[in-house]
Amino acid sequence: MLDRLHGPDRPKLVVIDPRRTPTAREADAHLAIRNGTNVAVLNSLIRELIENGWIDQEWVDEHTVGFESLVKTVEPYTPEHAAEICGIDAADIRRAAELLGSAERLVSLVLQGVYQSHQATGAACQVNNINLLRGMIGQPGRGILQMNGQPTAQNTRETGCNGDLAAFRNWQNPKHVEELAALWNVDPLQIPHWGPPTHAMQIFRYAEQGSIKFLWIVGTNPAVSLPELNRIRSILARDDLFVVVSDAFLSETAHFADVVFPAAIWGEKSGTFTNADRTVHLSEQAVEPPGEARADGEIFIDFGNRLGLEDKDGAPLLKWRSREEVYDAWRECSKGRPCDYSEIGYEELRDGSGIQWGGERLYTDGRFPSFPEYAQDFGHDLTTGVTFTETDYKVLAPNGRAVVRVASYEPPSEEPSDEYPFRLATGRTVYHFHTRTKTGRTPELRAAAPDPWVELSAADASRLGVTEGESVRVESPRGVVVAPAWITGVREGVVFIPFHFGYWDEEDGAGPNARPRAANELTITAWDPTSKQPLFKSAAVRVEPA
Repeated sequence: MLDRLHGPDRPKLVVIDPRRTPTAREADAHLAIRNGTNVAVLNSLIRELIENGWIDQEWVDEHTVGFESLVKTVEPYTPEHAAEICGIDAADIRRAAELLGSAERLVSLVLQGVYQSHQATGAACQVNNINLLRGMIGQPGRGILQMNGQPTAQNTRETGCNGDLAAFRNWQNPKHVEELAALWNVDPLQIPHWGPPTHAMQIFRYAEQGSIKFLWIVGTNPAVSLPELNRIRSILARDDLFVVVSDAFLSETAHFADVVFPAAIWGEKSGTFTNADRTVHLSEQAVEPPGEARADGEIFIDFGNRLGLEDKDGAPLLKWRSREEVYDAWRECSKGRPCDYSEIGYEELRDGSGIQWGGERLYTDGRFPSFPEYAQDFGHDLTTGVTFTETDYKVLAPNGRAVVRVASYEPPSEEPSDEYPFRLATGRTVYHFHTRTKTGRTPELRAAAPDPWVELSAADASRLGVTEGESVRVESPRGVVVAPAWITGVREGVVFIPFHFGYWDEEDGAGPNARPRAANELTITAWDPTSKQPLFKSAAVRVEPA
């Protein structure tokens, strides 16, 4: 992307971010909004596109439903009104809208700055709406990448490991449940579908209440990655909760486990993974896993057999043994669904890894998977998260058209105050991945970013009497972080802390003198009502020299 920006025929770049990141420094329009105000600025951009006629009305009329509701919703969000909410100049909103409205091609990229912020799903939908209004989807150089943090995150969505039914099936559609039941040879009633999937934050609440007694955590590290870590640690430490952790390393979470299953990592097993652009890759095993470590799939199959899980005919529920058998079962499961792998075989992937399901690009004909009998979901109220019924959905009559979802701006539940005057944003550094379970053990990456830091604007640092490198204490109603200050281009009133670092450092240990350093000590136990993603960028904090 940097090469493209520095090369001939330079594209224009619009960035929405409270920080002046390397990407923002390249931008033609940088909207350094207050975190938590994404929906307000996006609604204003949409209003400007409509007001100035920078939309493809014919395409919108033919390929979408819900446009009239969108027009009504965004009407109050003049650039001046949104600028007041977001803490930016109205002229910058107009400039960004003009760039979006005059573009011959438009690509939109979205990640955790939307998904983990206030009104996450509402904001993600408004990004989609901008591309839909411009009719810029399904063609070269025109599209949306609602990104995932890693390829396995794409796979969990497709296969149903995020709680949904496999292959984007709809839990409210009895025929979809019956399809899965037939594939697995079980009674449909054995497949949970009497309500929305139970999300991770709710699972931890049930464990806190004592109604969940057994918790198996696979390949993730909630003792660092979830909000309000003091609460998460107290849940994991409960005497009435039996915790199993599958991991290749003894992570912060694994220290709470009653049993740890040593898991093989990517070079020690074979399998496929899929990128956000739907490209399927085959990763072949390079070395044997050490010691007693085993691939996750082998652990699951062994565990299922030891439990005696059976299908309706008394055969083992998990019938597969080789990786190819597992993959072929997935090909059959996904056949006819939006993520159809049925035409992509193992041998084809061996011939040249990197095949996209669905072809090079989707929606080239402006047709979308929105027929009621096929749709993955009937939608939600983006403010309350209430699930729409099939009847609600049929009233929209999308039938192959994209559904334009709307959202009005609502203030975050925790706003700055006299006691806690700053907005906290958590995020990432290029040198580390997620909770540093692997990158924190890589000498070069550890040397590049050994410890967390606190980013402050020059104005805020001056007012606090803080100099570059000086330790500061950041406190919310839930916890404390102590780390050196970096004076950067973050907007005034916003504090940024990278979230990768746990409460303790592996080399230093977790003794009584361990310095609190985990950003998620500060974050709030709240989640988006629709996506259920925790809100990591909506807490209020105070800062003082340490």
